[in-house]
Amino acid sequence: MRAGFQGVDMVRGWFAVSALSAGAAVLLAGCSSEFELRGPDEPKEWEKTAVAELDHYLGLCSENRKVKIGWRAAVFHVGDTAFARAKGLSPDSLADEEWCIKSFGRDVVLVGGGTRGTLYAVYHFLEDDCGVRWWMDGDEDVPAAKPLKFGSLDRRGKPFFMYRDIYRTETSDPRTAVRNRLNGNGDSRIPAELGGGFEYGPPYHCHTWDRYLPFARHGREHPEWYALVNGERRGGQSVAQMCLTCPGLVDEFSRRLEEFVAQGEANAAAKGVPAPRIYDISMNDNRNFCTCSNCAAATAKFGHSGRQLNFVNAIAEKAAAGHPGLLFSTFAYFHSEPAPSNGVRAADNVVVKLCNTRQNMAAGILDEDNRFMHDQVLAWKNFTKNLFVWEYGITFGVYTGYPFPNEFSLLDKYRFYADNGVKGFLIEHETPECSDMYELKFRLECKALENPFQNAEEIIGDFMSRYYGAAGEKVLEARRLIDRRRRERKAFIAWFPTLGEFNFISDDDLAEVERIFKAAADCVKGDAKREKRVERAYSSFGRLVEIRRRFGAKHPPEKGVSDSPFFDFPAGGRGFAIRDRRHIDYVKDPDLGDPLSGGETVIRVKVSDSKYYSLPFALGAYNPDSRRSIASKRWEKPLGRGYRWYSLGRVTLPEGSFYLYATRAWTVQLPISLPGMNGNTFEIKALVKFTGPMFFPGDTHSNEIRIARLVYVDSDS
Repeated sequence: MRAGFQGVDMVRGWFAVSALSAGAAVLLAGCSSEFELRGPDEPKEWEKTAVAELDHYLGLCSENRKVKIGWRAAVFHVGDTAFARAKGLSPDSLADEEWCIKSFGRDVVLVGGGTRGTLYAVYHFLEDDCGVRWWMDGDEDVPAAKPLKFGSLDRRGKPFFMYRDIYRTETSDPRTAVRNRLNGNGDSRIPAELGGGFEYGPPYHCHTWDRYLPFARHGREHPEWYALVNGERRGGQSVAQMCLTCPGLVDEFSRRLEEFVAQGEANAAAKGVPAPRIYDISMNDNRNFCTCSNCAAATAKFGHSGRQLNFVNAIAEKAAAGHPGLLFSTFAYFHSEPAPSNGVRAADNVVVKLCNTRQNMAAGILDEDNRFMHDQVLAWKNFTKNLFVWEYGITFGVYTGYPFPNEFSLLDKYRFYADNGVKGFLIEHETPECSDMYELKFRLECKALENPFQNAEEIIGDFMSRYYGAAGEKVLEARRLIDRRRRERKAFIAWFPTLGEFNFISDDDLAEVERIFKAAADCVKGDAKREKRVERAYSSFGRLVEIRRRFGAKHPPEKGVSDSPFFDFPAGGRGFAIRDRRHIDYVKDPDLGDPLSGGETVIRVKVSDSKYYSLPFALGAYNPDSRRSIASKRWEKPLGRGYRWYSLGRVTLPEGSFYLYATRAWTVQLPISLPGMNGNTFEIKALVKFTGPMFFPGDTHSNEIRIARLVYVDSDS
């Protein structure tokens, strides 16, 4: 058994339980065959919850409240009870979050350390011994009630990783998190009755520089605090970073940090939860770092991460005197992902959160495609005592919710992290309503964060049989099929993928998956819950079928567009990726009332707001796999007033993924590539209109570029 997670296997048998409502001193004694629940005389809030949860679920699992150890009715002692203390078991005798399940004859002690250990003991007992499963918010499985009987119990454990957080939604149920032994729940905090969590103090758990000293508030008075980018001082969450070598900036951050620590401790006391253990001091969510002479010199000497660590270390050192137990986290993200140089390392009270932004989402950590993250973990473990990882459970951008079966290598990844000193995780896994195979992946992530040395096949097998019933083998067959195709065709699925990255799934593969899922649906016909679950499991494949059906058909020749068949992408089809929401939006355009419109919705680029959208106007095609341009063309002036066709010319598209872009800022993108496009030659055209005096002197309209349509004209017809 690996260090950090201990356990002694119990003798497994049958057993039964009863129910009760939480109170101060808890005792349920019915007939001699019924179980009893006993809590502390003066229970803590989380102990009340532990008793109530055990009562509720054992009441559902047991038939007529019959629970026996051997031939005698069971008595459960939950939390810091006198009985447990007499046996040398109390929260004080156990490490934080450590849990213990131990029987003494018919008496069973369920107790744990800290504020959540007792809850973990109860949840392990209910899950491991009673068969209860908590799949996701509002979705659980409880076995049919029956008399329950089991042998002696003697088991304890402790979650392997210090910090275990899966960000799902802003309102995710914290009960689901704690029942699955997570100690973080994204933005939905874990309340006192569930033991609180491993909480970040204010202002937030990530991207906090602009929350300490907002550019909108201080930029005019103190421009020197902010990054020099292209000759001007800039700042803001999505705009630029700070000038980390600016004299006095460490003191300003330290002053604000003290205010946040005081606020965090006061908030925790008011809520009755443990005070925050960690505060964040991490970069804004953008790639624009400072290029002033001092920052450039520091970067050249120490690397981006070294320059950043010098800044955070200085703040953490000042804070350590007054707050010796606190941790302070920062990011290794984008340009600061590589480890530092020239002797810089994180201070002992600094956490480095390494972000896995360059991974192949569908591959394992030992796959060559994921060599960068693999090597960064090996490097960073030598530069910090406290290495966390920010992982991604889903793809982002336009193409989230499409199939990438990575579940078969998930535990391998977390075993690698465990073997190399990683102590904590935040896994982004939002939009559960559409994420690919969310329920299984969430289950595996929870298991991996508690104990990465479990058997993945056993977890997957249990999930398939319990969640899908008789359809489980069919669902698993489909997932394994697509995983084989990914490996055979060496597909790369980025965290912001293009549609073309899913071309490793052929139309024949989709037809086979559909056949398998129809058979799966037949297996559970009449079982409404499992019918819905099977339908949901198919939904990521269904999205791929739908988008290919929507865009995959070639249209016949059309006057003004081509004399050959073409693929048509109107702006109203919303297949575009908009990379600048401040300056670009969708609007209705009454000028488009003819067959060329594809609908009245167009993409509007508000040129006056940004110099990056002035002339020349650009169209191009780009291959993100090779990171090379496929074709590009610029126009120094509009072709005329009103909507006109702008042609990029004949372009041979690559076998891999690609996207079209419009404007010289590349912020209007069409990341749709279909199997029928790869390797073929097309004329690429855009239907575009320019308005305003910037383009036409005397024009009284706003300076705008409106993009109505992109088409691929089949040049081989």
